[in-house]
Amino acid sequence: MPVDYKLYPEDWKTRIRPDILERAHHHCEFCGVANYWPHPETGSRVVLTIAHLDQDITHNDYKNLAALCQCCHNRHDAPFRALHRYQNRLKKLKQRGQLRIF
Repeated sequence: MPVDYKLYPEDWKTRIRPDILERAHHHCEFCGVANYWPHPETGSRVVLTIAHLDQDITHNDYKNLAALCQCCHNRHDAPFRALHRYQNRLKKLKQRGQLRIF
């Protein structure tokens, strides 16, 4: 999903992101793969992203941010995306007046 940088602080690209990458020595903070190298599992070129560990893009405390490869970022976000999909399905059912049976 593309990033909407309008939702991020002005200094995201110029200060925050570079600071987090430097802190991580340009390696994924979960699996250790280096930025711009082939990923050992997928073989694709790694481009580190900065993850909000609590999923709140307004919470930009450095303790809440981690430099992650795409693979680790997706694994970290997967439970949150699943919960969000579930909540959206329930919301749609309620809007249609349908009750959950199970």
